[in-house]
Amino acid sequence: MSSERNFHGIHFMLPTPFDQNGDVDISSFKRLVNGARIAKCTGVVTLGVMGEAHRLTDSERGPIIDAVVKAADDDLTVTVGVSAESGRALASRTREAQSSGATAVMAAPANMAKPNLASTFGYYEAAQEITEIPIVIQDLPEQTGVHLQPEFIGKLHAELPDAKYLKLEDPPTPQKITSVIEATAGDMGIFGGLGGAFLFEELRRGAIGTMTGFAYPEVLVSIYSYIKKNEVERARNIFYSWLPLIRYENSAGIGLAIRKELMKGRGFIETADVRSPTVPIDTRTKEELNDLINALDMDITDI
Repeated sequence: MSSERNFHGIHFMLPTPFDQNGDVDISSFKRLVNGARIAKCTGVVTLGVMGEAHRLTDSERGPIIDAVVKAADDDLTVTVGVSAESGRALASRTREAQSSGATAVMAAPANMAKPNLASTFGYYEAAQEITEIPIVIQDLPEQTGVHLQPEFIGKLHAELPDAKYLKLEDPPTPQKITSVIEATAGDMGIFGGLGGAFLFEELRRGAIGTMTGFAYPEVLVSIYSYIKKNEVERARNIFYSWLPLIRYENSAGIGLAIRKELMKGRGFIETADVRSPTVPIDTRTKEELNDLINALDMDITDI
């Protein structure tokens, strides 16, 4: 059943909320997921880079997956990040996500001092041996140091039956989307990311949606919907109107802290805390963010 779900559309990347003591705030996941539901997202993604998965203990993962799956119920897909530093760990995390009811798993390549394609293929093969649900290949060289060429992505898609999707975060993304479509004969579903910074161009290049944590997912849903209806000008106007906030939220190094600040303001989470050594935004940055929000037309009733 899970592999038959429609993945086309906007998938809201969930942060991991923390309480005042720095512990995972499980209760906030229901509000986060409901925010995605109200925004008419296709699904949610948990335990990705934005979810600070690399800053969580192994014992914290299971309760998070369970909370998200329960909140998503049957009307939202749940993609669980399972990236690891070995094929064995990847397989273990894939098994955990699958047994907990995930709709799909997402994995970026393992970090290697000297990346090679054979090792990377073997890493993904370890997930394929376990999974019965789709695998989203995450192309994120800025974090992993591994550059996935379109031809290699095509090999993964052709030889691993469940490698059905790609989350592409290797800029320039619009141009690479075209190359991957050519390498996979248009048979692989491609999602954008990077905060939605190139969503308009990505959709027009053939992406089937995006997986990102922009704090106003309903805006991205509207852009996607108007593109699907071939109302390109309306989609373009919305995208350009919100681009200043998308740009600022995507600030390198502090983007997650900015997103959490916005989500706290929207009532999705209780605190904007991030786990050390990530740092929270300072007072001056909060002032800049408020100035930007006040300058934007935040009326979203027509989208």
